[in-house]
Amino acid sequence: MKPQQYDFKQAAYQRAAHNDFQNVFDFPDFIEMRPVIRAAVHEVATAAFDQPELPVKVERLALTIEEQLERETRKYERQGGVYFNQQSELANLMRLYTSILQAISKRPVIDQEIEDIIYAVNQTRLSLGKLPKLDGTGKLYSADHDRELTSGTFYYLVAQHLVRPYMVDPQGELVPSNVNHEGKKLMIKMTTYAFRDWDAYLTHQYDEQHNIKNTRGLTREEYYDRLEECELKYADHVYADVLGDLFKETQSLLVPTYLSRLDIMSTDLTPVLNKKPLLRIRFDHLVDKHFLVDDQGYEHVMDKPLKDIKQKYQFYRTHFE
Repeated sequence: MKPQQYDFKQAAYQRAAHNDFQNVFDFPDFIEMRPVIRAAVHEVATAAFDQPELPVKVERLALTIEEQLERETRKYERQGGVYFNQQSELANLMRLYTSILQAISKRPVIDQEIEDIIYAVNQTRLSLGKLPKLDGTGKLYSADHDRELTSGTFYYLVAQHLVRPYMVDPQGELVPSNVNHEGKKLMIKMTTYAFRDWDAYLTHQYDEQHNIKNTRGLTREEYYDRLEECELKYADHVYADVLGDLFKETQSLLVPTYLSRLDIMSTDLTPVLNKKPLLRIRFDHLVDKHFLVDDQGYEHVMDKPLKDIKQKYQFYRTHFE
């Protein structure tokens, strides 16, 4: 039994009363729900093959499906409707939700927690089915399409704050022509972090470390060099904690006094921050605190982790020849 059990149905009815789109990825207990949904997606991925496949191929397809599921759902929530050229895409998305619901419903034990997950997933499917038709044409999903941060959302405002030292005209707008090369790299980095599946990212790191530890014929120096290179490569997973902690404090700052809820990918914060300048100052201060921003506006999140990794392996090389 989870502490302070969240009443999904009650919250869903409250949102329905305000005609809100109900997105399973934004439910307060989604972190707890995710393993069950991920297992269902994995089952859907396995069924997609005509014959048994290598686990790695199934896992890759499952990750692709999970990413598509969230990105398409958020796109339609943002649009608030469906364009004519998107109707087949939306129908396929709804069928995918149906397959996931069927997979979850086949679990041997259906307790209250599973019932709540089924309800949340189904409410998302129903929200998609109730979208009104829109005039014109809209974007179709492409896994290779450049991801973009939605203006005014949490990630966008964090990136906007951090990119200020790299702006050609500090008083100008946040547009590509007003950001230097390093600033553009920072924007790409923040966009990557916004969409990254951190669990899968760490799994890749563990797989690489496992392969290194099982590679025969390495000298002690080569062994430490490869392990160090791997740790340095994945050291930026520290941003998952930084962004997570910052989001929690931002939630505490704004909800429920100024916002009824805060969705990390879709809530536009600019109206409330523009209306309450002191809130914007407090938000900027939170970004500075969590990203270890110096007096010139540059963040230093990676300084200590990189230094610690290098010192650790230098110690190994010195004392474990």
